[in-house]
Amino acid sequence: MSLVVQKFGGSSVADAGRMHRCARRVADARASGKRVVVVVSARGDTTDDLLELAGQVSQSPSKREIDQLLASGEQVSIALMAMTLHGMGYDAVSLTGAQCGIKAESLHTRARITGIDQARLQRELDADRIPVVAGFQAVTDDGEVVTLGRGGSDTTAVALAAALKADVCEIYTDVDGIFTADPRLVPDARRRDCLTYDEILEAASLGTKVMHPRAVELGKKFGVPIRVLHSQQDGKGTLIAAEDPAMESRVVSSVALKNDVGRIMIRDLPNAPGVQSAVFAPVAAAGISVDDIIQDEPAPGRITLTFTVDRADLAEVRPLVEAAAGRLRPPTPPDNGVTVSTGYCKVSAVGAGMRSHSGVASLMFKALADQGIKIENITTSEIGISCILAEYDGPRALRAVHEAFGLSSAQAEDRVAQVVIGAPRAPSGPARAR
Repeated sequence: MSLVVQKFGGSSVADAGRMHRCARRVADARASGKRVVVVVSARGDTTDDLLELAGQVSQSPSKREIDQLLASGEQVSIALMAMTLHGMGYDAVSLTGAQCGIKAESLHTRARITGIDQARLQRELDADRIPVVAGFQAVTDDGEVVTLGRGGSDTTAVALAAALKADVCEIYTDVDGIFTADPRLVPDARRRDCLTYDEILEAASLGTKVMHPRAVELGKKFGVPIRVLHSQQDGKGTLIAAEDPAMESRVVSSVALKNDVGRIMIRDLPNAPGVQSAVFAPVAAAGISVDDIIQDEPAPGRITLTFTVDRADLAEVRPLVEAAAGRLRPPTPPDNGVTVSTGYCKVSAVGAGMRSHSGVASLMFKALADQGIKIENITTSEIGISCILAEYDGPRALRAVHEAFGLSSAQAEDRVAQVVIGAPRAPSGPARAR
């Protein structure tokens, strides 16, 4: 029998009616002869509500207790989903991350999965039961409960699919797949039938919220096909896989907007070996991801480091950076040379076609210039271009870049491709060698 892992997000199981429709997806898969493992997130806004409660009782709750608290949200969901399946006549069993053998490193609130003991899951499947697994949580070797960070239920689902060698991992959410842009901000955005791991990994890291980057990394590493589907509506969704036949002819596959970007500037550092390591090693040790980094040399022998992080991480990053700066040079009155600012966003264009075609960056910059939007700084990768902007310019910039690349229709996309690539769009079929 084939095996499918089905993950249902918090909005998909927010109330009894939605949970029943998700359970019907599980029943349909069973009726087609498949074995099913279910992964669920905390219902609706439960995680945010729990964090708000924590803030009401303590100004600085410990991360260990935060994990204990947040893990309860998924435990409510798995019990309710198992009860729903029981009511439909299916033998289901709810399992916490610890009960189904998900092991992780000892890093509270943003741990990474280190391994999965499949024994319990395999016993339940062999007994023809449906395991309903709590996403977002795991256990350390010392028996401590840890959580995997925002979007961690995606990671749980793909990790289970990889460990169990599932045929596909289905991610059910409140949108019908992955679009060329957020359809709430760009009304004429189109759903993509297929995207490569690299494209969606880049887009996810740059602000596309449908899939968590760590989940896509696992999918790519272990070759797990991932399909993103609407939990409440029928549709084919978007397949994330190793290769898309249209990849060579598609210049840009999507544009993304990431809000709540914070920026840290450290001035007057010595231009000496090891300075960058001294600044960023403590940040990395705290498990905090840094986005783009800019180094300037305003005076001989002195440098300024500027980098961005999620705004939610600023409070934790700031003392680490100030301590590092203090070790590297004496404080400069009236401040310590560290400036923290907010009110930024990141607009990005992503596409595998960038690997072999030029002209993409200039088209994006022109689209922003035509709208009178100032670019604060620019970062590039093999398949992505990102611009840091004032946050209030974000939605307008997103729509302008989406239009510039003709993403609202296949015909417009073809015209842009001919301008950038300088050749007609390739016919559909197997990807051609470059």
